[in-house]
Amino acid sequence: MNNSKIAVGFCNRLNKINPKSQEENKVIQYGLELLLDNIVKILLIQLIGIIVGKGIGTLIILCSFCGLRLQAGGIHAKTGWGCGLSMLLIWAISILGDIYFEIKIIYLPFIYILSILVILIFAPRTINIQYFTSQDILKKKLNSIIVLTLIMVAAYLYPSLRGLLLYPVILEILMLLPKNKYS
Repeated sequence: MNNSKIAVGFCNRLNKINPKSQEENKVIQYGLELLLDNIVKILLIQLIGIIVGKGIGTLIILCSFCGLRLQAGGIHAKTGWGCGLSMLLIWAISILGDIYFEIKIIYLPFIYILSILVILIFAPRTINIQYFTSQDILKKKLNSIIVLTLIMVAAYLYPSLRGLLLYPVILEILMLLPKNKYS
């Protein structure tokens, strides 16, 4: 059963409990499809992480990346497959970076300051930006900085987790930079 059929079935069930217009049902169904697609991608990457013996590391990477991504946005793939492959690539780069390239504590202030500048200039980057008020944009920027700050504090306090926390942040910050017709 694919995510679209699950979303339709769930919407039909919800509609029996609390009837909605056809337009509202389409919006709810679309939201459910996106939620299910993302849950499947995250679970598959987590499963791959467990299989290769990096389950905890994978969880840290996904929390770091997704936590900042939810607030800051970033470029988007054209398809769900492209998104899934992009997330897998971010995971792989983060795992390999953590194994082979230590991020020394001296680099933390530079990463933090540059990340804040990028967030202030480019976040949020989303295909739905036309629906955001200036207050929504400011809130997303502030939330991005809060998430970034929490990750940076954790990276400072737990050096053994630094790469797992910061490689996905660096990759997410880079995804705020390019301008394209999909962001």
